[in-house]
Amino acid sequence: MKLDSYITTEETELSPAVVMTTVLLVAVFALGLLYQLITVVL
Repeated sequence: MKLDSYITTEETELSPAVVMTTVLLVAVFALGLLYQLITVVL
């Protein structure tokens, strides 16, 4: 039970950083796709 509690606490502490990193990566990926689509269209 202690290990389970520790893992839950660890995930809670890391969550904001993980979410921010994921959002940034997805945003960069989306911008790259949009840039390629615009380049192909033009």
